[in-house]
Amino acid sequence: MAQTQPQTIKDRLDGPVNSIPTPFLANGDIDIDGVRNIIDVGIAGGSEVSLLTYGDSQFDHLSDEEVAELTRCLIDQVKGRALTVAATRRWSNAKAVEFAHFCKDLGVDVLMVLPSDHARPGGKVEHYRAVARVMPVMLVGWPPHEILDAIVDMDNICCFKEDGALDYAPDTMQKYGDAWKFMTGGGLWRNFTQWPWRPAFFCYFSSFAPHVARDYWDAVQRSDVEKASSIIRQIEKPFEALASNVDGGFQALWRATLELNGVASRFLRPPMVTATEEEVDRIRGSIEELGLITHPLA
Repeated sequence: MAQTQPQTIKDRLDGPVNSIPTPFLANGDIDIDGVRNIIDVGIAGGSEVSLLTYGDSQFDHLSDEEVAELTRCLIDQVKGRALTVAATRRWSNAKAVEFAHFCKDLGVDVLMVLPSDHARPGGKVEHYRAVARVMPVMLVGWPPHEILDAIVDMDNICCFKEDGALDYAPDTMQKYGDAWKFMTGGGLWRNFTQWPWRPAFFCYFSSFAPHVARDYWDAVQRSDVEKASSIIRQIEKPFEALASNVDGGFQALWRATLELNGVASRFLRPPMVTATEEEVDRIRGSIEELGLITHPLA
């Protein structure tokens, strides 16, 4: 299968990115039908990128075999309708390279690579380079610039999901923006702080209320600061505040909202904490008032 070229990846990585939050069934199995629904909601709602990631996709709570299963599901469900991003765990070089070959053979467009937190800078540089010799790579996190300087020459390293401090992001975009396409982690508010660079952005709304993602991105493209900021003030921040009403925090709130929209099951794997039926009933009215129960698959 022909590998997607780095420049094509940069061109397609734009606007809201549908970050797939792995849902589970009550018995602990992955809710594969829910994963497929999340992908379809994002694509139908205007997201041109379907993405697995270590955090939202719950890789801490999956086996290597389940990560591979999710990746197969991603490619099977997208069917070429969006840019596809798979992700590694904190594997050894050999395992990461093996997985890169697996992803390349499946037809994944780009692989988000996460080296071990305990690796020394030189080890991380070689980790990135080893995977990039196989297929296009997305960086993630907040690697120090000494590491970025050592890999910026590799064409197959072509994009970056930044997750660092607010001052790290603009400094890094300014320095490496000509080499890599950037994507904002976190919510709309974080993307708003990076307005001058117009990066793509993770958007959990794409999985259940994609109209919010579209409206925000339309405002950014029109340079309508007031509209974009009003979406953050009137929808995003009130929604995120509801996480204080569920013991499992934001991840539980997100899964509960998926269930209220008929997209996926609300369950998480322990030690993650699932929203109870009582908690879902408690937050349902507030979510409705925010216009976030849209039943996008109806």
